[in-house]
Amino acid sequence: MKKTSALIMILAMMLAAAAVLSANEALDDELLSAAKTGDSALVENLLDHGADIEARNDGGSTALMEASGRGQTAVVETLLDRGAAIEARTNEGETALMLASGWAGQAAVVEILLDRGADIEARDDYGETALMHASGWSQAAVVETLLDRGAALEARSDTGETALMWASAGGEAAVVETLLDYGADIEARTDVAGMTALMKASLNGQAAVVETLLDRGADINARSEQGNTALDIAYDEGHREVISALRTAGAVR
Repeated sequence: MKKTSALIMILAMMLAAAAVLSANEALDDELLSAAKTGDSALVENLLDHGADIEARNDGGSTALMEASGRGQTAVVETLLDRGAAIEARTNEGETALMLASGWAGQAAVVEILLDRGADIEARDDYGETALMHASGWSQAAVVETLLDRGAALEARSDTGETALMWASAGGEAAVVETLLDYGADIEARTDVAGMTALMKASLNGQAAVVETLLDRGADINARSEQGNTALDIAYDEGHREVISALRTAGAVR
């Protein structure tokens, strides 16, 4: 009887612990959802009732990251006031600042995060900074914000790519112009293959960027480590508009 009672007690404790765990997970899921949709009052309520401010989804994003990536400024402020880790990382090493800077393009959130001390030069698992994220996703307003706040213009990713190279591959001529206006090195080369911004734009078929770079003095005859010029690359990829732009500017094979 004593053994049976002990087993029943242990089972009851296990079931109670499982119930508590399930309830906590439900709170955490609600917190992530509320942060994403911008419900500040619900975020406050959930935190007051024990939701984990650092709970993560399958991609490793916290509530702060969810709010930052969707421009939920009020929730971002609330979470930071409640002690959210501003430098927490996703599964790929991205911070809230990178998420706000990149695909989301949330300049207002970027300002808040920087005002609260976010590391402007933090790097993800690929060595990319917030400026590179913003440049690659063609987020002109965020690029200018980051530059005005002192982002390193010539920082390089693990493959040696600069923000200008990311912008050139991304195809937004206005972002390329901004980076050049701030002094970006137009002839910088990647560590892999020795490609310039002009080559990156040619590789990705970005005719408008090719024209912009040429207008700003890019070396049309520069060669990669494989000996290819921007024109060679454009021919290899079959980018007719880029080929036309380069040939009009005097490129020859």
